[in-house]
Amino acid sequence: VTIGADQGLPARRARQVLFDHAGRQWVAMQGGIYSRADSSAAFRQAWPHGDLSAMALAPDGTLWASDVDSYYRVLPAAPAGEAAAGAVFQGANLYFDRDGNQWVFRAGGLERRNAGNGEAQQQDLNGGLPQSFFQDREGNVWIGTSAGLNRFRRNRLLTLPLQTIFNHPAIAPLNGGGIWAGDRIGALHALGPEGERRNVLSARISALYRDPDGVLWAGNDEEVWSVDGGRTERYPLPPEASSYEVQALCRADGGGLWVSVVRAGLYLLKDGHWRRQEALPLATAPGMTDLFPIALAAGADGALWAGYVRNIIARLAGGKTTLYGAEQGLELGQVLTIYRSGTQLWAGGERGVAWFDGQRFITLHGQRGEAFRGVSGIVRAPQGDLWLFGTEGLSRISAAQVALAMRAPAHEVEYERFDAHDGLLGAASQLRPMPSLLLGDDGLLWMATANRINWINPAHITRNPVTPPVMVQDVVIGEQHYSPLPGLELPKSTSNLRIDYTALSLSVPERVRFRYRLDGVDDDWQDPGARRQAFYTNLDPGQYRFRVMAANEDGMWNPQEAQLAFSIPPTFAETIWFKLVCFIGVAATLALLYRLRLRHVTQQLRTRLEDRADERERIARALHDTFLQSVQGLMLRVQTLLKRLPPDSDAYQLVEKILNQADRVLAEGRIQVSGLRDLQPHHDDLPHMFSELGQQLREEHAADFALIVTGQQTSLNEAGREHLYHIGREALLNAFRHADASRIELELGYAADHFTLQVRDNGRGIDEQVLAAGERPGHWGLIGMRERAVKIDAALDLWCRPGMGTVAQVTAPGSAVYQRRPGTLRRWLMRKAA
Repeated sequence: VTIGADQGLPARRARQVLFDHAGRQWVAMQGGIYSRADSSAAFRQAWPHGDLSAMALAPDGTLWASDVDSYYRVLPAAPAGEAAAGAVFQGANLYFDRDGNQWVFRAGGLERRNAGNGEAQQQDLNGGLPQSFFQDREGNVWIGTSAGLNRFRRNRLLTLPLQTIFNHPAIAPLNGGGIWAGDRIGALHALGPEGERRNVLSARISALYRDPDGVLWAGNDEEVWSVDGGRTERYPLPPEASSYEVQALCRADGGGLWVSVVRAGLYLLKDGHWRRQEALPLATAPGMTDLFPIALAAGADGALWAGYVRNIIARLAGGKTTLYGAEQGLELGQVLTIYRSGTQLWAGGERGVAWFDGQRFITLHGQRGEAFRGVSGIVRAPQGDLWLFGTEGLSRISAAQVALAMRAPAHEVEYERFDAHDGLLGAASQLRPMPSLLLGDDGLLWMATANRINWINPAHITRNPVTPPVMVQDVVIGEQHYSPLPGLELPKSTSNLRIDYTALSLSVPERVRFRYRLDGVDDDWQDPGARRQAFYTNLDPGQYRFRVMAANEDGMWNPQEAQLAFSIPPTFAETIWFKLVCFIGVAATLALLYRLRLRHVTQQLRTRLEDRADERERIARALHDTFLQSVQGLMLRVQTLLKRLPPDSDAYQLVEKILNQADRVLAEGRIQVSGLRDLQPHHDDLPHMFSELGQQLREEHAADFALIVTGQQTSLNEAGREHLYHIGREALLNAFRHADASRIELELGYAADHFTLQVRDNGRGIDEQVLAAGERPGHWGLIGMRERAVKIDAALDLWCRPGMGTVAQVTAPGSAVYQRRPGTLRRWLMRKAA
């Protein structure tokens, strides 16, 4: 739809169209501005008349427009009386931010007027010709000039709007609000947030102090004076202190004023008279004769606390001086300030901050190793927050964190830092004047730097409520960059990578904090601080998800995290098939090695068995061919002798008994030879073997024999069966031959985890000396039994019961004597090895 002369607009070029809050439409045409109340009305020329353009609507509804270099208020119609239109201010262009502040562009720079305040403030630009205006979502104002881009943001620390440039100002609270300020070259000023209120006198000032009665005290290198209302009293310094500046002032208990003078020491000014305080005990040491307090403070009990260089704090009370140093926990280096809040005493210095617990000083620790260096101003706000002003800026520690630190001195407190990014110009003084930070009666915090005075309202600190959007920018592997696209697949064999990310926060981007995690690698969120890169090494193939969150300068975290899912495909050597092939190869190699080892062991065992068999056969031959044959020949000669004796003679009967006994010896020898020629008993059944042996012995000796078997019979391995058989055989032979018993029992016990062999008789027992020694001299039976028991990890016990015979018991672990059935794989390998 074309709007022209029929709606009241002239046939000229249109420059700008604007709608105000009431819905009125404004059109800037060549030659004038026209407006109408709604779309049904016709346009009428606005007032003032003339060629105006560059319309700007203020938050209060006022419309502004300019000609070439001046701005006018624009009305729908001329006011009553046809008053002449006058320019309100000079400017080439005009903008309003969201807070209603007015930004006026000029050819030579930029002018800003606060909302509700007509006073203009000149703003510095990096170019002389402002051209464009933009306000971002966080409230920052961006001005484009011929030389570049300028950013304006809200300062949390405000600088007093003064024409005066201070030279290391001293400050003190002003009764009712505001501060006193003076320096070495200017006057004593009464200042407020709006600027200078008045100046009282012109004098050099090196120290300021307001006493508890509200009286202001000042000092320089000539005198100390007080200002109480409109009355001023002056006190010249003592002759020996003249020409040295006053360093610190403090009210004395009982009246008077403590005055620290540079190099001269500590003085008490009372009733117009000066009295020098005696030097500290250590001041007599070489190089320490000119010690003087850097800072003074009155304790809750009226004592004076004085801070010195070289890590010393002194307490003066009742004429007694107590010194605190490194042995009392003080680690401040040069003490710069002492501050009392109620009954709590704080001290700040070049190396940090500490509080006094009544006995010693405790150092305050900040997160990430923060030491709060160069603190020359300390304030405890009414709500409990602790404020520290040092070389790094102004730090705020919440009351809760202070309480935690006092309960647990090792606790690292969280803190908020205000510095140049917040409008601070300069840093806290490190020598004089002191203190550099104080709390005004109006609740404002005042900071003095080398040539500026800043202030902040702790109850109304500007905060940024806008959470920063966060995004993943890049994935870097070596020199190769990859765009963070969904389903990103990285090259095979990737193990090390870097992920770049950022957050869109323009207010204080240096303070944006991040936290990230890589699912599958990180167990918890990582805190890199302000770093905008994440590094990962030794990554395995698989699926990964990188997540990152960001917080603005006020710790407002954006709950909407940025994510990047990516994958690293495996190489063939990293696939499950390759691992399976490797496993099968390793298993086959182990099986082959096992077969070779089994074959080698089998061969060694066969060789040993053959050697044992040869040795046993050799011994058997030797017994048969020598001992038994000799005995047999001896018996033949005795039989020849027997035939020559009368049958009814006593000698005949005696020789016949000797022959019978020799027959038994010869039979036993044959049994031994028969046993040596057998590598193992003829039967695998141990009860059956002992049954045959017991039956044979019962036929030869006049004694009853009983075999008892308990438990479920289990097969024994070769070594266990052999050793148990010979131990039991030796015990049975001893019982039948030597016990003179009428009944002998052998019990075999098959338990799940052990095997028991016990031989019992009711004979005469074993001699106590033999039982104690464990052997009979010249006999090897008991020794052999013990040696065989050791070979199968068995325990051999012998004991005699008075009048009830002897018991010999062998207890062997099942793992040593029971035969284990091999598994299927082992049986197959053993069969192959054989």
